[in-house]
Amino acid sequence: MEDLKEELRELAEEVAKSLGFSVYDFSFSRRGRKRLLKVTIDKLEGYVSIKDCEAFSSSFGKTLDTADIVPFPYDLVVESPGVERALRNMGEFIRFTGEKVKIVFNEPVNGNSTLSGKILSCEGNKIVVESADNQMEVVISFENVKRANLKL
Repeated sequence: MEDLKEELRELAEEVAKSLGFSVYDFSFSRRGRKRLLKVTIDKLEGYVSIKDCEAFSSSFGKTLDTADIVPFPYDLVVESPGVERALRNMGEFIRFTGEKVKIVFNEPVNGNSTLSGKILSCEGNKIVVESADNQMEVVISFENVKRANLKL
């Protein structure tokens, strides 16, 4: 099953790349008698639209039908990371500099376990956020980020 999952992920990445997208997340799990193949796509410029999801779904669906490597029924779900997407690495923090974010810390910063504000800059493993509460600049080490996501 892991070999099939890896092969499906590779196919998804090939199709995504050919359409100008990347695979943000991928899962292949059991749902009753069927399997659920869920692919979250992303693109570097702007946000993923419904038309983007439809284009990827159509192309990936055809690729899966041609490859004929899934020997059981499955549902294909294609989605975007959403406007309040998780930020999982420094590259994503850099990409979304200037945007609003909520960060949950591993260890409290200035006595707080969370911080909401605007990403001002990123350098090395440091993230500078302007706090929404008091407009003070807070410097955070990426290693102290438990989880983070964009906020509207």
